[in-house]
Amino acid sequence: MRMKWLVPLMTAILVGRAAAEPAPAARIMPWDVEALSKVPPVHATTERAVNGMKSFFYEGADYKGKPTWVFAYYSAPGGQPPEGGWPAVVCAHGGGGTAFPAWIAQWNKNGYAAIAIDLEGHLPGGTHFGVPAGFPADQGHDHAGPKRISWFGDIALPDQEQWFYHAVADVIRANSLLRSYPEINPNKIGLTGISWGGTIVSTVAGVDPRFAFVIPVYHGGFIHKHDMTPEQYRVYLEKWDPAAHLPHAKMPMLWVSGFNDPYPIDSLTRSAEVAGGTSTICIRPFLIHGHGFGWEEVWEIGGFANSIVKDGPPMPRFERPRVDPQDGLVHAKVSGEIKSAAVGYTTAADWKNPSLATIPCTIGNGEVIASKPLPAGVTAFMINASGAGVWGDASVNSPVVWLNR
Repeated sequence: MRMKWLVPLMTAILVGRAAAEPAPAARIMPWDVEALSKVPPVHATTERAVNGMKSFFYEGADYKGKPTWVFAYYSAPGGQPPEGGWPAVVCAHGGGGTAFPAWIAQWNKNGYAAIAIDLEGHLPGGTHFGVPAGFPADQGHDHAGPKRISWFGDIALPDQEQWFYHAVADVIRANSLLRSYPEINPNKIGLTGISWGGTIVSTVAGVDPRFAFVIPVYHGGFIHKHDMTPEQYRVYLEKWDPAAHLPHAKMPMLWVSGFNDPYPIDSLTRSAEVAGGTSTICIRPFLIHGHGFGWEEVWEIGGFANSIVKDGPPMPRFERPRVDPQDGLVHAKVSGEIKSAAVGYTTAADWKNPSLATIPCTIGNGEVIASKPLPAGVTAFMINASGAGVWGDASVNSPVVWLNR
């Protein structure tokens, strides 16, 4: 369902940005990308069978001297593949999730093959999103890798024993597996992840250059340190945080979230800005954080994928807005057609629970211009707009711009 973008009525509930965010760190690469780029062995299974889909294990990175097995569902659309093969998508779940058949079905309906994988060493369980009923949500298996422990609670362990290391490796291996399927076009494989999966795929984007596009939903980089020591946090920033890897991501990316999301919107848009390729930002006025909502409610996701691998029309995209020194107004370059736009701004020290006041913008010649200057005391602003034409009612946003930081 498309949600109308009501800029004049928008109220943003945003969670705060730390006063001293880290800059993107020089990265350390803990993954053997060449090894992970090889086609992994696959092991058949009858576990958690779903009609019309293949279920199997494929081998991930080694854990304590033995290969891990990653549970996966896979399906392609019905009928003959197009010339060159189906486009495809790797689906990375968030916290508490698993390999969801309904996510695959959503992509199949849109003409994509898809693989959904379990990133926490589980067999699918619970009762949501097409998972077979009657099984617990947290059942492990004999060849599982490590589970996630809160926010990098395993940071003191060796790299190869940490959950995030394996989650990233599992996603890269899923790409390697899809590329071996004759019905798939290896040049048209994309990646999307929800919540924790959004953080994972943001890192993968800078590690595995073979993806045609990447779509993080809700989460990105610049995560604060939680319960790490200063030295652990330094290592985290160099190895795991997407901010260290995103400058190496050259594929187009779509960043999706809601203004009411618990993950800081300004951290998401900052992640978009440090990415090495083109970034498009889509912030919905009201988007519930969770599986299902992150693929069913956001029609822009499918449209963006089509624009990259199906010759669909490109989504409108903003460059970083600026205050023009000549007229004192906010200006922002935009590619593509939009029908309305406004500057949203705050006078708060951070973005924690402010109401976002707005200034209407004029639109013309590939640029939006605020109708009046920002008032005194503004700390940060962004452009919020609605698409037009084939992108009618699409949510189109600029990065957040902080003043005097």
